[in-house]
Amino acid sequence: MRRTGKRKAAVLILLSIVLVISGCFGSKSVPDGLGGEGNGKLKVYYPYVEDFHNKYGQLFTSQYPDIEIEIIKSGNEGEDASDKVSPQEKLQRMMEQQKPDVLVLNLDEYEHLSSMGKLYDLESVIKQDQFDLDGFAPGLIDMLREKGNGSLLGLAPTIWARYLYYNADMFQEKRIDLPVNKMQWKDLFELSARFHNGRTDEDASYGLINNQASDVLREVADTMDLQLFDTEGKKVLLQSEGWKQAFQLTVDAIRKKAVSVRSPEQSGDPGSRYILAMNKFVNGESPMILNDSSFAAHIGGSSSKINWGMVTVPINPAHADESDRISATQIFAIAADSANKHDAWELVKFMNGTGIAKIISRSGRSDLPARTGYIPRSLERGAESIYMLKPSKHHTNEQWKKNIPDSFYQVYEPLLNEALHAVAGDKMTLEQAIADLEQQAQAKLDLARKDK
Repeated sequence: MRRTGKRKAAVLILLSIVLVISGCFGSKSVPDGLGGEGNGKLKVYYPYVEDFHNKYGQLFTSQYPDIEIEIIKSGNEGEDASDKVSPQEKLQRMMEQQKPDVLVLNLDEYEHLSSMGKLYDLESVIKQDQFDLDGFAPGLIDMLREKGNGSLLGLAPTIWARYLYYNADMFQEKRIDLPVNKMQWKDLFELSARFHNGRTDEDASYGLINNQASDVLREVADTMDLQLFDTEGKKVLLQSEGWKQAFQLTVDAIRKKAVSVRSPEQSGDPGSRYILAMNKFVNGESPMILNDSSFAAHIGGSSSKINWGMVTVPINPAHADESDRISATQIFAIAADSANKHDAWELVKFMNGTGIAKIISRSGRSDLPARTGYIPRSLERGAESIYMLKPSKHHTNEQWKKNIPDSFYQVYEPLLNEALHAVAGDKMTLEQAIADLEQQAQAKLDLARKDK
């Protein structure tokens, strides 16, 4: 949801790159099972593009005069814009009506279409073409196979990853040990609390800055792989030991001033807190920040002289080598019923080749090359941490899988914030706050589903 804009920009740039350079990668082979030579036409599912032909049509024609590309989206002219149709239904409708050859998918879409048998198995053509998979980020190919019901049905040229950046000088000034890879949230909050200066006014200092208490809880809960709903998405499940631990960690972090968050009464654009956190770190006023890989380029492009480093985000000790903050943001797959698998495979292959990886590494975007041999220069000082963790195979996007209405989250977030602050302010016990919140959330979920 929150990465839609980033995903759009990333896919736009990446496809424009392939149109320019794909002709430089050698002659086309025709592996068995692809149906012989291509037919000169490719339909590409590319969700958010309105004006591809205006921006890239002439460029593509100059490089590939024999192949015509048509960009398609999931929506249709005159389609009901309400959310009564689930994302899964829209995707299936697009597959049936538009008949794409290549699809650019997020992980949820990839897993769904894989379970429906709608994607072409790439294993045989990869083997026949001797396409190198060894250079991909640890765990990425395994995760794609896992989400593909045991088969590799797509390839991802980029990954999105989040890290903990720190100001080494601020740690040394206070004689505090530097952050390390694979910390747990409890460790990070204890470290962060040591930077609070005891003030509550505008001159107060914190180790970490976030938007709301609910944002802190969400990050902790995601790391712990907690589920808010039952398997059908009809029942709210907050009264578990896991959720109790996540609430306690968050409340303790607020009480001990380990993280700065808005009070329930405060309003404002969440983006302003995001910018505040970045500016304070870059200006040497904040010791730590959680951000994605592009933040290193942001630091390098500023006038900042801070001595910074980076480590992995906190991990779940049950899956210490994985992170829910690493994901494949765009997966290139071939439709199982495509009549032009030959040209489709050429596009997928080029998108995931070493030439593309090299260009991505120089782009300064928020996505990283999925191939580990092409770490962006801005991230070289954190090279040890960049590909240390694998994408999580255990995290589930409940809103997508269980079709939870957006309207539920709009009313749930304020309730969650009030509950966390009530406990942090000793106005309510943790157990009572969770029980009351579960009851209120259930009523809101029932109403949201009724209105959907």
